[in-house]
Amino acid sequence: MFGIFSATSCGDMLETDNDSAVTSPGLGNKTDSVFYTLGIAQAMQQLADPYFFIGEMRGDLVTTTEATNNNLRALANYSATTSNAYDSAYVYYKVINNCNYYLANRDTTLYTGAINVTLEEYAAVAAWRAWAYLQLARTYGGNEKGIPFFTHPLTAISQINEGNFPRKTLSEIVAELAPSLARFSGFAVPTFGNYDADGIEIGKTNWGVSKKIKMELIFIPVDVVLGEMYLEAGDYPNAAWYYCKYLCDNEIISDNLASFKYAFDQSTFGAKAPEDMFTNSFNLFSTIYPTIFSNTASPTDVITYIPMSVSSLRGTTTNIPLAFGYDYYSTDQGSRCPRADAVQIAPSSTYRWLTDSCAYYYYPTDFESGNTTRYPVSVSAAKLGDGRAVYSDGRRTRTDDAILNYDATDTTKVYISKARQANIYLFRNTTIYLHLAEALNRMGYPNLAFAILRNGISTYLERLVPDAATDGSVSTADDNATSTASYKYLTVEDINLLKNQIPFLNATNRNIFDHDKYLIYGIHNHGGGTFNSTGSSMGTGIENAVTKRGSAATAVGSEANLLYLPQPIIGEKLTELAKTFPELAIGTTKQDSINAMEDILCDEYAKEFAFEGVRFYDLQRMARHKNESGIYGGNFGSRWFAKKLEGNNPQVSLLEPKNWYLPFE
Repeated sequence: MFGIFSATSCGDMLETDNDSAVTSPGLGNKTDSVFYTLGIAQAMQQLADPYFFIGEMRGDLVTTTEATNNNLRALANYSATTSNAYDSAYVYYKVINNCNYYLANRDTTLYTGAINVTLEEYAAVAAWRAWAYLQLARTYGGNEKGIPFFTHPLTAISQINEGNFPRKTLSEIVAELAPSLARFSGFAVPTFGNYDADGIEIGKTNWGVSKKIKMELIFIPVDVVLGEMYLEAGDYPNAAWYYCKYLCDNEIISDNLASFKYAFDQSTFGAKAPEDMFTNSFNLFSTIYPTIFSNTASPTDVITYIPMSVSSLRGTTTNIPLAFGYDYYSTDQGSRCPRADAVQIAPSSTYRWLTDSCAYYYYPTDFESGNTTRYPVSVSAAKLGDGRAVYSDGRRTRTDDAILNYDATDTTKVYISKARQANIYLFRNTTIYLHLAEALNRMGYPNLAFAILRNGISTYLERLVPDAATDGSVSTADDNATSTASYKYLTVEDINLLKNQIPFLNATNRNIFDHDKYLIYGIHNHGGGTFNSTGSSMGTGIENAVTKRGSAATAVGSEANLLYLPQPIIGEKLTELAKTFPELAIGTTKQDSINAMEDILCDEYAKEFAFEGVRFYDLQRMARHKNESGIYGGNFGSRWFAKKLEGNNPQVSLLEPKNWYLPFE
């Protein structure tokens, strides 16, 4: 905890002269305090590996290998003790204590003209502190008494040794910090003007590749933290409201991040898709989704990351790429990130089954009357797997551009490329949309939550409410497809929520989400469907995407798709849950549907966020909320969590929530 001055040393990847930060933080002038905030950013680097490995290894999407070190193995099988290298509450308290010092001493009355030059920075530090406390509760929340909590800076060893700190649970932490943080709702993160316009170069790797970072991406927006705090605490209306505010204030639509399937010898599938899509005849053509994890200063979709240094001489390094098979700190002078001999973390059988068994939605090539500018009369589906789990088979020239990459000489090795650039992603725009769906579902709007997966949030949703006068008739107004109104799955109550309580579609915001102006897509389209193709070799059908707009242009969100709708998909999940838990009386009530929709979102999280260090945090939150809902006897969340983690061979009973968390000392 006693890291006030040690954590403010910025002589690392940020290459900042650290004398003023170490000897005089400069919290009483207009500009020098930036050195102190960058010192806190360095403390964030020091918690990156514990945050990531705890979140990934204690989930169900990865498995150990023969090469896995004992620290990671103990995390995976829930036998980790306080001696584990990644069990470190200290790194979070180091961030918290530095934030406390800044917040207690920063002069917030400084102006340049009529502009206060300190409040955005002050708000950003308050957001860091709130996130660090939230993460402590997520990691060490097994004690009913909670974790030590303090908001004043500790500047003497005696203060720490006394240890007279109140303990607070997750809900108590949220109740303590959220109201004061809410004063800064709507504040933008600090920016660095032209200095940071194209990113700041932080050096070259030992193997010769330059790395840039975007300084504003090291901060966590206040409204994002508020949404996360309220979601964790089960205050779903407040969570949804702050997620909405962030997305509206920043004009963030659900964009196209898709990976498409296509045949080498044709751009669209025939009326009957082959079942051998992973043979030589067919492959996956990844367009945008993998670019999220590329070596750029401002990766697609990313809100906040912790960028690690390019070498130990430049600052704080990370073990994360190495665990997935990429030796980021190798001295091998190659054009690509060198691969390691040993891979310590591999995709689990759960992940493979979940992604391989996914339906892929596509437009057949038999367009009506041979008119390729029209939509086909239907959307077809085949169990071809999710596009976000795209493999590179290793048989051709080595590529690491796919998410999962086989070794050409040893097919037992799979290199997972998401973390190979040594950036740890805390939040993406997609995170906010999916967590918003989770909150909306728990508020009692499962179909609206489903809309985020199928269509995205836009004015198009207003067209998905059945009209009593025309329900059941042929509809051709939007996409010229011959289909019935059965695709209209929303209600007036759903739309009213989006116009009033969660105001995406009110008079102020609806222009941001105007379906007739912008291409807006459902999240499931990232890996589950193609565009209506007009013969493009990429199968994207850009012509029709422009004229028909996003959510109607994709096979996932098309009116012609009567397969991917709430009723059949939630029904499938209810059947699956009934088979998994045959002793429970799983019915078809609204509460059953809400629980099933939460599981559908949980599956979407797996496909979207696998190997990003968040899986455990998602699982334990959902398990807690299932317990708190009282459904199926009140301990269903514990049983659900234990079932999810069976493949990890846990060394303790996960039916006891206290065993979900790491020991705290």
